[in-house]
Amino acid sequence: MRFGIDVSEHQNGLSLVAAAGEGVEFVVIRTTDGTYRDRVFASHFADAQRAELAVEAYHYLRGPAEGTTIAEQVDSALAVLDGAEVPMWLDCETPAGLSLDDVSRAHSIFTNHGVPVAGIYTSPRWWRWRMWNADTRPFGALWLASYGADPAGAPRDVFPGGWPTKVGKQQPAMWQFTSKARVAGFTVDANARVSPAPCFD
Repeated sequence: MRFGIDVSEHQNGLSLVAAAGEGVEFVVIRTTDGTYRDRVFASHFADAQRAELAVEAYHYLRGPAEGTTIAEQVDSALAVLDGAEVPMWLDCETPAGLSLDDVSRAHSIFTNHGVPVAGIYTSPRWWRWRMWNADTRPFGALWLASYGADPAGAPRDVFPGGWPTKVGKQQPAMWQFTSKARVAGFTVDANARVSPAPCFD
């Protein structure tokens, strides 16, 4: 089992070098929320490279009803990446909802720009309710947020064991099992994946 964290500007100042020293093996860094550009992606990315962590990125996908097109969102994410070659997760959880066409369009545009899409990030309830549990496999792997007791502490120490069941017709490749992990003095989301990793690192 491998343990990692996902971060955004809300964890500005977190040392990923220190996190690696505490057993973190990979990190997923936010680029964008809709067209909003995460102001510390570059510093998190540089820190992750210093820490020799496997790095992926995520984009919080907003529905067009929220005032932005999918193409505009991808353009913003590409600007934040600034040439960084990392796989991108599509974060599908907006309360406003998305369509499968929205997700498919984001996947297609990222891919056409040379950014590999790792897959879908979502929760079981959201995907089953908003997407009628549609097949996630055309979009890549599944990264599932399912907290249960949502324990606080070092990721390896609070990992509950077991593994979530299928959502969207596939088993999760990565599991976000708590939003209250403590790493290098910060509260973060903690993630587990089987080793070897089924995704891109």
